[in-house]
Amino acid sequence: MYHGMNLNSGDPFLEKQQQQSPAPRRLFVVVLWLQLALCFGPVQITGGFDDPHACADPGVLEHGYKTPSAGVFFESAVVRLHCQEGYRLKGPSKKICVRHFNGSLSWKPSDKPVCLQEDCLAPHVEDAEVHNKTYRTGDKLIISCHEGFQIRYPDLDNMVSICQDDGMWDNLPICQGCLRPLLLPHSYINISEFESSFPVGTVVYYQCFPGYKLKGTEFLECMYNLIWSHSSPRCLDVEGKTVLSCPGSYRKFVAEWGIEPKPPESCSSPLITSSSFLMITFGTGLVLL
Repeated sequence: MYHGMNLNSGDPFLEKQQQQSPAPRRLFVVVLWLQLALCFGPVQITGGFDDPHACADPGVLEHGYKTPSAGVFFESAVVRLHCQEGYRLKGPSKKICVRHFNGSLSWKPSDKPVCLQEDCLAPHVEDAEVHNKTYRTGDKLIISCHEGFQIRYPDLDNMVSICQDDGMWDNLPICQGCLRPLLLPHSYINISEFESSFPVGTVVYYQCFPGYKLKGTEFLECMYNLIWSHSSPRCLDVEGKTVLSCPGSYRKFVAEWGIEPKPPESCSSPLITSSSFLMITFGTGLVLL
């Protein structure tokens, strides 16, 4: 019995075992840390073993860059922001990594700067030629309209367009021609349905569908004042119809005519011409020629 006695006292073997026991524990911790690192990656395990002492990377400016461009940003680190040539910085040009009362780190000031275009690019103006590719702030736009088109500004009291400091154009003009003429029912014209503006001198030709006749002028011209020379004509139903009943036949020829030529006077007359529309009925059926 060893009541009240220290078992380790004077025993060199036990003392040696106790001195060697921390080493396996440290090895176990290292192995466990490596296993966690392989499973979760270093980003997830950093918070579990060591509090972060660096600010997150502030990122890259569009049309700009920062110095230093990369690295670890510890407390009090300074990042300077710059823009590429042709752009200017709007916002803070310098950020500092600071620690808050709760121990977290972040960049100050927190405003996110942007790089704004310093020059104005040549705008696209329909039916026009722009004479320079880029313009500096305050420059006036130099533009010429294609032949037959005339320049028009939104602000009639300010007949100029100026490059603004944000890279945008003020009072951008258009090159205008005659607007698309009105197309009334039962008519068609010799222009594409995709055209919306026509230069001075353009001539539009109107025609009616078969069975209708034109009332008004068939030609319209775009004048210098960007107005058509006449109002759009109308296509009206033909008032007179000639019905021919030919002997010995069950057919009826119903010819609907335009202004010319005159309707046929007999079954032997030519019924189909370039300006006529002929319908031949066979009982209840209808055939168009």
